[in-house]
Amino acid sequence: MPFDLTTTTPFNLPASLDKTGTPIRDVPRSIQIIPRQLFEQQGATTLADTLRNVSGVTQGGQFAFGFYDRFVIRGLNATFLNDGLPDTTSDLTGIPHSLTGVERVEILKGPGSALYGSSQPGGTINLVHARPSDTPAASVTEQIDSFATTTTDISATGPTGTPNIDWRVDGRFQDSEGFRGLHSQVGEILPALSWRPENHDVELRFEYRHLEQLPDATGIPFSPPKGTGLPLAVPVDFRYYTPFAKADQDIARVFASDAWTVDDFLVVNNRMSFTNRSVDILRDAGGSVNLIGPAYELTNRQLRAQSDNINDLIYQLEPTWRFQIGEMKQTLVSGFEARRVDAQSSRQTADLPNISNIYAPVVPEQALSSLTFKCDSGHSCNNDDLWARLYGLYLIDQIQVTDALKLRISGRQNWFTTAGEARALLPVNSGNVYPCPSNPTGCPFLPGVPVSRFDAPFSWDAGAVYFLQPHLSVFAGYSNSSYPIFNTEEPQTVGQAPEHGTQYEAGIRYEIPSKLTISTALYQATRENVFILNTVPNPSGPGNVDQTTFFNYRVKGWETDITVRPTERWTIIANLALQNPTITTYPQTPADVGNLVPSVPTVLANLWTTYDLMVSEPVGVLRASFGARYRDREYADAGETRLVPGAPLFDAGLERVKDRYVFKIGINNIFDRQNFLYADGTGGGAFPGPGRMAYVRLSAKW
Repeated sequence: MPFDLTTTTPFNLPASLDKTGTPIRDVPRSIQIIPRQLFEQQGATTLADTLRNVSGVTQGGQFAFGFYDRFVIRGLNATFLNDGLPDTTSDLTGIPHSLTGVERVEILKGPGSALYGSSQPGGTINLVHARPSDTPAASVTEQIDSFATTTTDISATGPTGTPNIDWRVDGRFQDSEGFRGLHSQVGEILPALSWRPENHDVELRFEYRHLEQLPDATGIPFSPPKGTGLPLAVPVDFRYYTPFAKADQDIARVFASDAWTVDDFLVVNNRMSFTNRSVDILRDAGGSVNLIGPAYELTNRQLRAQSDNINDLIYQLEPTWRFQIGEMKQTLVSGFEARRVDAQSSRQTADLPNISNIYAPVVPEQALSSLTFKCDSGHSCNNDDLWARLYGLYLIDQIQVTDALKLRISGRQNWFTTAGEARALLPVNSGNVYPCPSNPTGCPFLPGVPVSRFDAPFSWDAGAVYFLQPHLSVFAGYSNSSYPIFNTEEPQTVGQAPEHGTQYEAGIRYEIPSKLTISTALYQATRENVFILNTVPNPSGPGNVDQTTFFNYRVKGWETDITVRPTERWTIIANLALQNPTITTYPQTPADVGNLVPSVPTVLANLWTTYDLMVSEPVGVLRASFGARYRDREYADAGETRLVPGAPLFDAGLERVKDRYVFKIGINNIFDRQNFLYADGTGGGAFPGPGRMAYVRLSAKW
C-alpha cells in the first residue's frame, strides 16, 4: 500500500517498528511516519532536518558535543533503529544520521523496551531504507546550500537478470564549509541485493559511511559575571572552539534479513546486522567565565583526544502467527534477540590557554604540537576494553476483539551485562572509575580485573483502542523501559544501574479520508536514574573533573498532529506540543527539585503548507511552500541559571514539477532571526543555529 504523501499520521498504514503489521489506527501508541517525499519537499538532508514534522520532538539533550544526533521526544531521550535493529548506543558519542537511501522515518513515542529491550524512555526513531525492485529506476539529486554546501545523492535499482534477484545502490557525497566555519565532509555508499525464492524474501545490504566534521562543543558562552543568564550578546559568528577540533568516523555495516512464509498463519523473520565503527575525536571540554584583571575570560578550557573502535553484532529471530479464536483475530509476535557489543576506548586531555576577552574572542592555541596531553586527576583519561551482552525473549499480542475494540499487550524478559577492564594502569581519575562500596568517589579500573554488572529487568506495555465511529477512535496505554547505561564517553557507566522510564498515554484519532487526520494525546512520562556528567573546574588543582550526577524527572504534556487538505492542491501539516518537565528528585542538589528539566522546552510548534499552482505549458506545476517553527526557551542546567532562548523561524520555497524533473529554490529562517539549537552541556555555552539560509535543489528520476 503506498504512503499518503499528504500526512505524517497515515492511520491506514502500518509502521514496521511496531513489528505486528497493524495499521496505526489500531495501535494504542502514538506513532508517526515521515515519508521521503515530504522531507525532499523541505530540502532536508539529515535526520535533524526532518523531525520538525513530528510533535514533541526537538534536537538537544546534553552532551551532543556538536557532532552527532541527540533528540528528545516528549522531553526524554530517544533510541535509534536502522531497519528495525538497534543502531549503535544512543546516549553519548553517537553518529549523525543521514537520509541516504531512506524511504521513510518512523517514530514511536514513549518507552519501547517491550519491543526492543535496551531502549531509551522517550521513544524510538526507525530509519527504513528503500529495497531493491525488479522495476528499473534511477535518480540523481544535487542540492546547493548556503555555507558552500553541496549534496549529491544518487540511487538506482533494477533486476540482475537472474530470476527473483534484484539490486539497488544509494550513494551520497556532501561537502560543506559550514556555519561558523564548522567544515564537514560525508561520503556514503549503500549497495543491496534482494532474493525472492519461493516462500522467502531475503535482503542483503552493505553500508559504508565516512564522516569528517569540525565540531563545536563550546558554542557561545553564557553571560558574566558567572557564566549564567542568557548567551553572550555577541555576533553569532564569534568562535570559542579550538581550531584543532575534529570528529572523524568510519562506519561499516552489514544487514541481512529473511522473511520465511511457512504458511498462511506463520511467518518467521530472521534479521542480523554487524557494525564496525571507528571514531577519532578532538573536542573542547569545560570552560568557565571569570573576571581576570579588566576583562572577562573563558578559562579552564581543555581539549580531549579520544579514539574508539566498536563492534556491534545483533541477531533477531521472530516468528509471527496470525490466527483467529472465535471472532477474535490475533497477531502474535514472539522473538529472541541477542546483541554483543565490544569496544576499545582511549582518551587523554590537554589544557588550552584562556580566551582573554569573551567579547572579542581570539583563540590562542596555534599548533597542536604545542599542547601536552595528560592523564591525572585534573585531566580526564581512559584506556579500556568495554563490552555489553544483551539478550531478550518477548511476546507481542495484537487482538481484534471486535471491529470496534482492539487490545495490545507485550512483555519482554531482558538480561543485560555491561563490563569493562583497563588495558593500562592509569592514575585515579573521575572519568575512569566505577561505583564500588569501598570508595564513595569510585574505584579505578585495573588491568586483569574486569568489572561487570548484571541486570534482568522485565518490561511490558498494554493498551486498547476503541472506535466510537468508523473514523473516530480513542486509545490509552501504559509502557515502561529499561536502559543499561553503556558508552565509551564515560567508562564508569558500566557499573551504573539501568535507567528506568514509564509512560501513561491517552488520545483521540479522527479522520475524514483524503481530507483530514488529527491525532491528539495527553501523557505523563518519567525518567529515573538519569546519569549526567558535568565538566567542572578541579577544586583541588588545575584542570577539570567530570562530576557525576543522578536525578529523576517527570514530563506531563499534551500534543496534537494535524494534516488537512482543504483542496486537492493545498496541504497543511501542523503540530503542537505543550510540556511541563519537572525535576522530581536530585540528591546532590535538593534545591533543584521542582525546577524545569534541562534541555526540555515547554512549547514546540511547527507548520508546513504547500499549494500547487497550475501554470500553462511549458512551466507545468509550481508548488509554493511555507513553514514556521517555534521552540520555547529551555534551561541548560538544573539550577535554572543558564537560559537558552527560543525564537520563531519561518521558511519558504518554490518548486517546479515537470515530468520526471523537480527544481526547487528555498529560504530557511527568512527573517534572519538569531536562534539557538541547544545547550552544549559540557561546561560551555549555547549552540547557535544558522541565520538566513538559501538552497537550490534539482532532481531527476527515471
